[in-house]
Amino acid sequence: MANLLLQDPFGVLKEYPEKLTHTLEVPVAAVCVKFSPRGDYLAVGCSNGAIIIYDMDSLKPIAMLGTHSGAHTRSVQSVCWSNDGRYLWSSGRDWYAKLWDMTQPTKCFQQYKFDGPLWSCHVVRWNVCIVTVVEEPTAYVLTLTDRQNAFHCFPLLEQDQDISGHGYTLVACPHPTIESIIITGTSKGWINAFQLDLESGFEDKIRCCYEEKIANANIKQIIISPSGTRIAINGSDRTIRQYQLIVEDNESEGGSSHSVSIELEHKYQDIINRLQWNTIFFSNHSGEYLVASAHGSSAHDLYLWETSSGSLVRVLEGADEELLDIDWNFYSMRIASNGFESGWVYMWSIVIPPKWSALAPDFEEVEENIDYQEKENEFDIMDDDNNLQAMTEAEEIAIDLCTPEKYDVRGNDISMPSFVIPIDYEGVIIQQHWAHQEQ
Repeated sequence: MANLLLQDPFGVLKEYPEKLTHTLEVPVAAVCVKFSPRGDYLAVGCSNGAIIIYDMDSLKPIAMLGTHSGAHTRSVQSVCWSNDGRYLWSSGRDWYAKLWDMTQPTKCFQQYKFDGPLWSCHVVRWNVCIVTVVEEPTAYVLTLTDRQNAFHCFPLLEQDQDISGHGYTLVACPHPTIESIIITGTSKGWINAFQLDLESGFEDKIRCCYEEKIANANIKQIIISPSGTRIAINGSDRTIRQYQLIVEDNESEGGSSHSVSIELEHKYQDIINRLQWNTIFFSNHSGEYLVASAHGSSAHDLYLWETSSGSLVRVLEGADEELLDIDWNFYSMRIASNGFESGWVYMWSIVIPPKWSALAPDFEEVEENIDYQEKENEFDIMDDDNNLQAMTEAEEIAIDLCTPEKYDVRGNDISMPSFVIPIDYEGVIIQQHWAHQEQ
């Protein structure tokens, strides 16, 4: 990342990846993918219940969660990281939501069993997660209590709220900048926004601050841009709806409360092919771009729209199969997606060709080696007044080699801590055995 300053700025500062650069041949079919916050690792949830952690520098597996105890026994439906990258949440069809501590990836840190398979899990804090369960009318808040080191679970629902006509809650999404706000979507097209009291942790303080029916179809996914100003909703009616998300802070005697509203900006559809959309994801910062994977055996590409105008700006090609889940890491500027048939993970990134002239203004790039004859006095130092003055001024400049930079060249906060996961050698051997069997 430090060498990005030496590269061509027009190549480094591209706003989205353009080329398929890597393919991870996962030994068991990948169902979901998620980058760690700094992009150092990629968590891959598999169809057999395994969760494999890949190192993004070497593109090799370094750990498999639960090799000693606590692994999922059925397909992993979703995974999500805590902000510091130390903890990982996972949900599966085996009815369990699990919390993993990356200091000991071989065993499950804590788990909670629901009454049915889980759709998804989303981190609010490292010890607070929002879980959606198959055919349940509400989402659930799962918190890890500090004293007993056990889970406390309660429904995400305001007291006496009538949701009998809303259908099942399928998806949920925490607000990225206001962690007390949670937005959910239902099977009958309803959007609900709730405010939690995370400090007290009492379920009787949940307040519904917005509800509206936006479609007569299942809501398959909700995403919010990192700045919290845009929200996109993927429905089973083959339409992606993009809204401006407005959250107002209202001071009251009982404390701070929020009101939520949305205003429609764009609708994304493929009118000709009538494509369904599997997964959607915003780009970094204010969500200048929206990427989506298409459903269907003939749809092998990722579609990229500009959110300000709603126009299609790019189709990311390269995969030979339908793509499912999507994750976009802004530090490494990579997009990862898993294939439906092979279960492999495809990654698009920015390709920066080496440009040696960026190291110094007088460097010249050549196509082949050139024999150079050095002149006798070419590099002799001339003791004249101009050279001595230039050398003196250069020595007086203070160079700080100790204080780290707060932001990288792309504007990402690099002061955020990055947790280093220890290598699980037993898990690596198991994965190599699986890969050998596949061959």
